[in-house]
Amino acid sequence: MAWSSPPSGMMPASTSRTRTSTTTAATTETVDETYYSPSWSNNPLGTTSEELEVAAGNYAGSTYGNTAARPGAKITLTRWLSAKVQDYPELRDMESLHLSIQMACKTISNLVQTSSTAQPSNTADSSLSDGSNPRDNSMKRLDQISKNVLQNALRFTGRLRVVEAPRNTGNNDEEGPRTHQPGVTIAYALDQYTKDGTRQKMTTRGGGGENADPKWGNTRRLAACFDPLDGSGNADAAICTGTVFGVFDADAGFKGGETPDLRDAASLSRAVLQPGNKLLAAGYCLYSSTTMLVFTLGGGTHGFTLDKTINEFVLTHPNMKIPKRGNIYSCNEAYSEGWDDKFKGYLKRLKTGKGETGQRYTQRYVGSMVGDVHRTLMYGGIFCCPSDTEVHHKGNLQLVYKSAPMAYILEHAGGKATDGNVNLLSVQPNYVHERSPCFMGSPEDMDELTAHLGSGSQ
Repeated sequence: MAWSSPPSGMMPASTSRTRTSTTTAATTETVDETYYSPSWSNNPLGTTSEELEVAAGNYAGSTYGNTAARPGAKITLTRWLSAKVQDYPELRDMESLHLSIQMACKTISNLVQTSSTAQPSNTADSSLSDGSNPRDNSMKRLDQISKNVLQNALRFTGRLRVVEAPRNTGNNDEEGPRTHQPGVTIAYALDQYTKDGTRQKMTTRGGGGENADPKWGNTRRLAACFDPLDGSGNADAAICTGTVFGVFDADAGFKGGETPDLRDAASLSRAVLQPGNKLLAAGYCLYSSTTMLVFTLGGGTHGFTLDKTINEFVLTHPNMKIPKRGNIYSCNEAYSEGWDDKFKGYLKRLKTGKGETGQRYTQRYVGSMVGDVHRTLMYGGIFCCPSDTEVHHKGNLQLVYKSAPMAYILEHAGGKATDGNVNLLSVQPNYVHERSPCFMGSPEDMDELTAHLGSGSQ
């Protein structure tokens, strides 16, 4: 788990008023307390993390008709991230990355909302279509535009190198990407690296040299992978879609001090070939009745809703927690003929009310992973994308930029995930577009599933 406890020396003096300053206390705080609870000493909404969360909760309550809630207590994502950097300057690159992501998500949200009113092009010579199917052409167009918007927003920071993940020509069609490919992004701090990629030691804060703050030496170069528009085939029907991203320590993808070739997409892509438990951050943006950005830095999972009145993401769901058990299962039963008999037996028990709860479960399946997983996070239950013997021999979701980031988000909200044998976050990908079976959801539902499959994975 990335940043499961604050590293030694990470507690700045400016926060000693609100947190115990001893080394022992600092190292036992959860990452959620450390990175998501700044002092806010000049914040009119409160001076503690608890008061800040109450203010966010009051805003959400007033938005949904709670007249007792105090209106106007809006904590924007920009302000929220800025407070983290004030206390922990080593998160500045993470802030820059997330601000570029939110900028792109606002634009993509507008594109998706207007896509159903636009006449899809059927022009055969269009570079974004093949002239064969208007729905496919519209999907490709949205994928391409969303990818361009996202990559341009990331390049706008001036701190990121942006490339597309190369196709895996040595693998069959099942293992390869779909017609669109997510942009695999490598981010590095310009003030920490020379033009040839050599790491520079920071000399600011603490006087530099031997007296420099030790946390500056641990500042990470980031590598991020994106699925620009998951579920794009649903957009013309006004069904939810989403953007998914995961952020890794780029240097961890290269052994022995090796430096990637910044001009080679294949070399840069190796930075994200890490198991999900090496993620530093992950998130998704859901484009639906509202636009919601949900992400985690390895501590709690937090949700920000796009407030159209100010065109800003506002904290509405602090410290999201998935229910311990739900009564919904989500999967595409069109492929059930090829599923494992144990899994089919598990679903039969759920549908007939013979599971551990004795309650009949209901099925909900949108066909957009972001929508299905978001509903699972909010209401509980289980999301499944198993392998089958007919079509998807290794499942239908790519591990690096789909299932692993979503599993990371759910696990930090109290959920669990597996590939049917081991924890999904421990699976090592061999190439960017590699697929894997995945099951994720409420902890008690997942325990029942793994017990039924006999995997024993947690």
